[in-house]
Amino acid sequence: MRNVSKVRTLTHNRVAALCLFVLAPFCSSTGVAAEQDAGLEASPWQWLEGRRDQVSRNVTALGRSLDAWLAGEGLGEQANETYLRIRLNQQLGSFDGYSSHVKLGGSLDLPRVSERWKLIFESDDKQLNSLGEGALGEEPSSESIAGFSYQQKAGDSWQLSHSIGLRSKLSADPFYRFKAQREQQISDAWSLGVRQKIWHYESQGWGYDTTVSFNRELTPKRVLRVASEIKYQQSRRQTEFSQSISLHTALAQYETISYELGILGLNKPNVRISDYYVGAQYRRAIRSDWLFLEVLPQLLVSRDENWRPQPRLILNLEVLFFDL
Repeated sequence: MRNVSKVRTLTHNRVAALCLFVLAPFCSSTGVAAEQDAGLEASPWQWLEGRRDQVSRNVTALGRSLDAWLAGEGLGEQANETYLRIRLNQQLGSFDGYSSHVKLGGSLDLPRVSERWKLIFESDDKQLNSLGEGALGEEPSSESIAGFSYQQKAGDSWQLSHSIGLRSKLSADPFYRFKAQREQQISDAWSLGVRQKIWHYESQGWGYDTTVSFNRELTPKRVLRVASEIKYQQSRRQTEFSQSISLHTALAQYETISYELGILGLNKPNVRISDYYVGAQYRRAIRSDWLFLEVLPQLLVSRDENWRPQPRLILNLEVLFFDL
């Protein structure tokens, strides 16, 4: 038992050290030297939480300051949902090899400028990824985006979102994105979910992504989902489609596990199945509600690899900064 405890301690310390490396560029150097001796006596997690809380306060203060400046008024404190997300993505496949990515994302909340406006930024624009990359949890590098998002409700069920902004390239690439989603109970056991995305980029043209899912609550903590998705991108000049069945289970407040079986297909050079996959996704909060670990073991069988099974493993470490 002592050996097991030592192994767990070493693992936790390694995760903490990795997070310290990520947080370091965002932390102010003021007071670090004065706190260094005290930090050595404290555990790595206590030091990490202190740095994370410091960054969270700075991130939220930025959102409040920008909101007040744009609104031109000071009506007292309002809840601000500004947040920053740092995501470390590690991918390992028997055919694809190893790859590592660092993703930044978040939004600046502007509640006094308008009730639903947010300033968004992402280091990678997932909208233009292939359907297979999204289904398998892959996160290839692409251009970053920045812009404004406006969220609204239409009736009691529909949730709408409009986004405008620029994608970083050698020259600015304006874009517009629209998303509508709705979930409705169709029987005592089943509910229907519909999500529609439409976008246009000046350099890439237009595209759409339609998802229809049927969801059944097996128990209060377990949901069965059957989903169909179709995606078209003018730049690729092809249509992709997928069919999947998944089982989602909530193990604890911040701990979930999902199992998924699916197929992927294309319409060119003819309509055909391109991939079969089976996998799981385990997500757990390592510290409170701001540090998460995701583990995604997968088995992919692809036409491009002559239907040879390819074991894959994806690890994600996600750090959230917010001060609600």
